[in-house]
Amino acid sequence: MDPKSTAFHIYKQTLIKKNNQPITQVYSYELKDKIGQGSYGSVYKAVHKLSKQVRAVKVINKLNIKYKDRLLSEITIMELLDHPNILRLFETFEDAEYLYMILEICQGGDVFDKVLEKGCLSVEDAFKVYIQYMRAVNYYQGFKIVHRDLKPENFLFQKKNDMSSLIVIDFGIAKRGIEKLKTKSGTAYYVAPEVLDGLYDYKCDVWSAGVVLYVILCGYPPFYGENEKEILIEIKSGTLQFEGDEWQGISQEIKDFIKLQVCPASNRIIPKDLLSHKLITQYNQKFLKDYKMISMLNLNQWIKYHPLRRLALYYLSTQIDSCDLSNQKNNFFFINTSQSGLITQQELATYLKVNKQDIQKLWPYIDCNSNGYLDYFEFVALTLTPIDYQKQLQFMFDFLSQSDNVISQKSIKCIFDQNANLNNKWDSISNTKNQFTSFNQHEQQINLKNIIDKDMDFNAFKTIMG
Repeated sequence: MDPKSTAFHIYKQTLIKKNNQPITQVYSYELKDKIGQGSYGSVYKAVHKLSKQVRAVKVINKLNIKYKDRLLSEITIMELLDHPNILRLFETFEDAEYLYMILEICQGGDVFDKVLEKGCLSVEDAFKVYIQYMRAVNYYQGFKIVHRDLKPENFLFQKKNDMSSLIVIDFGIAKRGIEKLKTKSGTAYYVAPEVLDGLYDYKCDVWSAGVVLYVILCGYPPFYGENEKEILIEIKSGTLQFEGDEWQGISQEIKDFIKLQVCPASNRIIPKDLLSHKLITQYNQKFLKDYKMISMLNLNQWIKYHPLRRLALYYLSTQIDSCDLSNQKNNFFFINTSQSGLITQQELATYLKVNKQDIQKLWPYIDCNSNGYLDYFEFVALTLTPIDYQKQLQFMFDFLSQSDNVISQKSIKCIFDQNANLNNKWDSISNTKNQFTSFNQHEQQINLKNIIDKDMDFNAFKTIMG
């Protein structure tokens, strides 16, 4: 087989396994290791038995699901999104009674805890936090998603005392693809005034993001009342003030930056422009570093890999915790100068100091979902070295073989068939049609012989992995 002839097309969502086998065959967890409580169920610390990855499992009693369409929407949004500052969904399990969501584990507390601990954050730490969650907002809004509940409690740190490990969580009331929203939702201190009027759009998240920045800089919200009704009246007035002693040492430029967000919706700046603001550029220059994790040499090597090696690395890249990818995350945004969460051909060419045409030749092999960009999981796959993945060979083999003794055309076909069947999942939870059908539709037939021409056992797989 000539591996150079084998560019294939697969979605990140397809690499998120939907398991029918008992979860206890794959993960170990104990009820005493409870780490959180969500709207749908309890969250426990869990360990993947084969890879030894420490994760979180949300256990949901299906009889207790009040809003099945809301849960379906949250799952499909999490499967779709691929960003280092958005909570990862690794896989799911289902039995007669429960649904299990395997998630990234965040053990560093939330931003609200950090504000309570310190009183307020330093300007540098506040902008470190802000840049991370605003990148996430800018990214998911590119998919026409509105979170509707941005607040410090929904920004978790993966690691204790690591301000660079922020993760945005809870897409439980998020909406996608609706131009004008009417349902009043969110949390009192952070909700935008137009939400209270019952007619709003994606800019409500920008208001909330600005309010969070205000809170973490001074330690208290800009709009306050003795009860929720009084808070909402204050929000409707929309008068932003910086009168406390905490604001004395904070520059007018920062105050004006907050005013670009906490203002009438018609005047509110969009996330893309906020991230290109000179203030953000100034702090990004402090935080970002070039770890030189990608080069034309390794890109040219990549296209020579056996297609199963590329597929295995794509899978592994979706399964590694963000906290284990701090260098990749930093390097990704060093290249992604627009901070969009999607690297363009031009950005990659500029970084590598080559012509865009040189990148275009390689593009079909690295842009595996054919969306025109280098997504985060695709970037991570390109940067993985044998040192990173040699201990995970059995883990990758089990996925490619679908837990059989060999990787076969049948097992690979099963993986690729999910590309075309994403809209059929979770029938047992909801009859709601998957709203991402048009995005997920698999438009090209996979020639299995270009990926695997004969069955491959574990030893043969180890050989092609180098």
